[in-house]
Amino acid sequence: MPECYQLDFFVRSAPAIQDDSTYWDTLGTLWKAQGSHQHQCVWSSLFTCPRRNKHKVMKSSERKAFAKLPKVITAYRAINDESEIETALCWTLSEDIAKRVFSQGGRRKVVAKQFTKDEVFAYFNRRKEQEILVTQGLI
Repeated sequence: MPECYQLDFFVRSAPAIQDDSTYWDTLGTLWKAQGSHQHQCVWSSLFTCPRRNKHKVMKSSERKAFAKLPKVITAYRAINDESEIETALCWTLSEDIAKRVFSQGGRRKVVAKQFTKDEVFAYFNRRKEQEILVTQGLI
């Protein structure tokens, strides 16, 4: 299935997924394949689904890394607009990654923000981006 249709297909198919762990595992894989701020309202509704086993959105190695995160976390993000500091869903734990990968050659400003661990609901490192998802981005 072409990537451009996968999110819409998941949204339409999600109610038919009976196993909660399958829902979360599939959602985590889909996020890492194409998650972005462009469809933040859609992602927010999917991530706030009241299903059990939400931790299954992460792979076991990511859950282990998540468990080791400190109580206060400094995260980084390349932004287009200052409003993103208060609304962005995804951040990286690596300032270098924010600068090198996401700043578009320095055209986007890299900012730092602190979060408590309670504000972080997922950690992904499948693409070696040290990405966290934070509750402030959930609508």
